[in-house]
Amino acid sequence: MEVIKHIIMVDGQARIRRKPHIKAKMVARLYIWEKQSITSVVDQYDLTASEVHSAIAYYYDNQEILDAEYNQAIADVSQDVMTLDKLKQKIAKRQQNDDHE
Repeated sequence: MEVIKHIIMVDGQARIRRKPHIKAKMVARLYIWEKQSITSVVDQYDLTASEVHSAIAYYYDNQEILDAEYNQAIADVSQDVMTLDKLKQKIAKRQQNDDHE
């Protein structure tokens, strides 16, 4: 994977070099998915335009992998929600049974 000037890898995550707590993919998605302007993203994260453009370049260079990770995370959360809903239903059913005894 090629490293872009304003991007560093920290624990397997691409981050903004000057602000390593900010993930590059999150910055890029504001512009690409949320249709925010470069200026808006710059202001929101207190970044330079070059840092935002670097995050966007990183995203496009790794889009297939990043989108697959995102889709898997959404699937995992959906599974957790379904599991939680089933657990809540089971608890409610037990409480109903206890109330009838």
